[in-house]
Amino acid sequence: MKINLNMKTFFIETWGCQMNRHDSELIEGQLRRHGLAPAGAARDADLVVLNTCSVREKPVQKIISRIGYLAKQNPLTTIGVCGCVAEQEAGSLLERSRSVGFVIGPGQTTRIGEAVRAVSQGERPILTGFDAEAEYNYHTIFRKSTTRGMVTVIEGCNEFCTFCIVPYTRGREVSRPLDQVLAEVRLLASDGVKEVELLGQTINAYRCPDSGADLAQLLEKVASVDGLLRVRFITSHPRHFDQDLIDVLASHRNVFRYLHLPIQSGSDEILKRMHRKYTRQEYLDLVGRIRKAAPEINLSTDIIVGFPGETEADFEDTMELLEEVRFGQVFAFGFSPRPKTPAARYRPQISDAVKSARLQRLFGRCDEISRELNHALVGRSIQVLIDGPSRRDPEHWQGRGEDNRVVNFPRCGREEIGDVVEVEIRRAGAHSLVGMIVGGAVRLPTVSNG
Repeated sequence: MKINLNMKTFFIETWGCQMNRHDSELIEGQLRRHGLAPAGAARDADLVVLNTCSVREKPVQKIISRIGYLAKQNPLTTIGVCGCVAEQEAGSLLERSRSVGFVIGPGQTTRIGEAVRAVSQGERPILTGFDAEAEYNYHTIFRKSTTRGMVTVIEGCNEFCTFCIVPYTRGREVSRPLDQVLAEVRLLASDGVKEVELLGQTINAYRCPDSGADLAQLLEKVASVDGLLRVRFITSHPRHFDQDLIDVLASHRNVFRYLHLPIQSGSDEILKRMHRKYTRQEYLDLVGRIRKAAPEINLSTDIIVGFPGETEADFEDTMELLEEVRFGQVFAFGFSPRPKTPAARYRPQISDAVKSARLQRLFGRCDEISRELNHALVGRSIQVLIDGPSRRDPEHWQGRGEDNRVVNFPRCGREEIGDVVEVEIRRAGAHSLVGMIVGGAVRLPTVSNG
């Protein structure tokens, strides 16, 4: 296979979380700055960038398979691998395929222009590792959405949960200065963005390197930026969720009525083996305090099924916790051993058949709970921010309410993407709501924040 030394077009494929999606916006901005133009499809691009996730094993296998497919589809395409798989696999990716022109870890994303130049000179660079002093220029980010904007506030993670590869692929925690975050948020608001999502692997571990301000203080300032309709933040670790953060959540109506709060397991024994540093009861007490302050909050969570040593009794503890908390959404996965993590060596490992059976039971009950919670909203009117056409019917709009629930509704002909409309909920399923517009569209003015 030959590497294309004269790259003019690019295409980006993204796996994983919001952090990865935001990294792809940064990558696209860098590539555009270096003169490359976006292609309509991977097969038409001179450069295909795979921005990868390695939190679980199967996505890694899919990425390796995807490299092979792209190489066969267009032998002249250069493939660049970015993200967590790049950090994890590094040089082995170059050895697997001559079509891979460069490898860039999450800590080196801003150097993709350097990598492209190196490829044009016949090199195959590997840029991995972490630099706390790396330049972060938010002005170069290419944002696809005109209504929602993602803002990184902290990178990396210091928790070292025994199942998680993130501290190895994204490094230790590095917080951005509060003033820099605020400047980026104000820029987004002045550009007409209605909703800002603050990002971090463990976002409530945030500490401003200049002032020492924590996430509650940052969130207070962000929520006060003129022109912002909604602010949300993800992902919170239960042990860092203090009363100050709860108070900000309760006191600012434009802070999302949605919170992602991973529990991982309902069993104290499994939580201990996971090194989560909280107990089941401490988590339940936290949920109680949050719901007392913000009763309408919609909670989602992460759960790992089949962690090494998980007994049927441990799994039943998780199922019982679902009944007690009643999450609006649950992201659940079978345990996947990851390189370098202690849990990969734990015994006994649970069989795939047992994991699958437990996941099926868990998802079945989660869907029932979600449907029940959504059905309780039928007849109510909620404020919905329009994202765009519904994927199922282009004659319908799709948007999200203040609690992050997906809402589909027929167009009336006057509203546009980015408008806020009042929608009366008529039907409810496990994963979305269906309604009708009952109020006119609201267009917030674009403001200048200096």
